[in-house]
Amino acid sequence: MKYTALIKRPAVFQRLTGLTVTEFESVLDKFKSIFYQEYTAKLANSPNRIRRYGAGRPAELRDDADKLLFILCYVRVYPLFFVQGLMFNMAESVAHYWVHALMPILDKTLGFTHTKPSRSGKSVDEILAEFPELRSMGVLIDGTERSIRKPKDKDKRTTKYSGKKKRRTVKNLVVSSPVDKRVIFLGKTQDGSMHDKLCVDYEKLAYTPPGAGGRETIPILGDSGFKGLEIPGATINIPFKKPRGGELTELEKSQNKLFSHFRVSVENAICGVKRARCLTDVYRNTKKDFDDLLMSVGCGLHNTRVAYRFAKA
Repeated sequence: MKYTALIKRPAVFQRLTGLTVTEFESVLDKFKSIFYQEYTAKLANSPNRIRRYGAGRPAELRDDADKLLFILCYVRVYPLFFVQGLMFNMAESVAHYWVHALMPILDKTLGFTHTKPSRSGKSVDEILAEFPELRSMGVLIDGTERSIRKPKDKDKRTTKYSGKKKRRTVKNLVVSSPVDKRVIFLGKTQDGSMHDKLCVDYEKLAYTPPGAGGRETIPILGDSGFKGLEIPGATINIPFKKPRGGELTELEKSQNKLFSHFRVSVENAICGVKRARCLTDVYRNTKKDFDDLLMSVGCGLHNTRVAYRFAKA
């Protein structure tokens, strides 16, 4: 597959990459510069290099647009390396090499286009400084899981085990905006056995209300998995749970319905992130921390779509 040929079929192009041609070209500009800085310049200026950069047999991915097309197809479709190689006329080992070489570059590109979500180390204060409209509307929080292959190691089978459908999974904490369903914070990838509340504790999210009185608080909306959560300066709102042997009152039912109406935005955001098949299919890669990198890229691509389509609307 080549960019010059595929661009003539916009519908097919979007289904293979997850981006429209316009969105693709906006990312391509930054991708070219990051690729030169992180890959081309380092190889060309390596002190141990014997022949000039570009010598030897012609590269399978000669153009920068083809390189971006290659890595976006892998994220969107998540084929075997063998199939990825057939799609781009290269050996399986070469496809494996380029996937691991281009994925960090794509991740950094999304950071430069300001669509990559904040990661570990940012407090709620820093998030609100970037998105001040959330002070009044609140923040939506949820955990999302991805299936992995059953580990051979017994201890890993225990830590990766999730109570949902008896699967082995990895989990991420996601914070999204109710305004445009953008992912504004992505937690570090954790084992599937870790509770949602513990994921928040691990990230050490904190909020300091402005003003001497400290009376202003920010609402945070989560599901029942965040019961008992406490964040300084924040009000945690979760739905009412039916008591054992009892029933919810009509007022509590109506409040739960209204709560679900607002909280569905974070579910829609996660759904948008998981348009990438690498985040819905059973995770197959074995490289350390590659699962976290894929999630970061998936959120960045979702935010790219949101930024363009929300502005267009």
